[in-house]
Amino acid sequence: LYDLRFSLFNIGRATISFTDTFNCSSYIRAEAKSTGISRFFFTIHYLYDCCMNTSSGLPERITRSLLENDFYVYNEVKFDHHAREDSTILYSQLSGKKVVPKDILDILTGFYHFRKSHIEKCARDKKDIVIRTYFTDKIWDLRIRYEGRETIHTMFGELSCYKFKPETVIGRFFRHDDDMTIWISDDEYKIPVRIHLNLKVGAIKGDLMGYKRVYSKEYTVKSIQ
Repeated sequence: LYDLRFSLFNIGRATISFTDTFNCSSYIRAEAKSTGISRFFFTIHYLYDCCMNTSSGLPERITRSLLENDFYVYNEVKFDHHAREDSTILYSQLSGKKVVPKDILDILTGFYHFRKSHIEKCARDKKDIVIRTYFTDKIWDLRIRYEGRETIHTMFGELSCYKFKPETVIGRFFRHDDDMTIWISDDEYKIPVRIHLNLKVGAIKGDLMGYKRVYSKEYTVKSIQ
């Protein structure tokens, strides 16, 4: 659970979850929406989710829903990783059938694999990690740059973190390709504890407010140290 702030004002909440469901072996969901008085000035509800095959780590189905005041876009994409040996076939509601590189990821599974397998390697080698994904209905090379370690002040106390800059898509929200910064805890949990976005309308800061483990029955704010 993340608290989103614009300058001194609380403008929304964001959540990221990883669970099992009855029709999906691993379900990843990222959601952000405006809350409180900010909804009277600017309404946004962004939902991106993915059904990931636990065995292969590949996406099977993704959906993207974006509501921004009167602007709305929705798309669902299904992945066929088995029909062809040399490539993957996509079925997009917006753009139809496409043939893309074999075993391509989406943006959520891309970050999942980065967090699981590449953080320490990226920090050790001090080289960009590039993960080929399918995002916003096109092939997108997710490039993540290591910015060093930094100790930041959070509601959990002082935390030592890895600092990364994922490349952003220039267009509707961002002016530059380095307008996002993420701090990930430098411990066994590798939890994203802070995100900073330089948007066209101003800067938004998101801080971790609470989390729960996948198999925990209760939801509480817990220390991650």
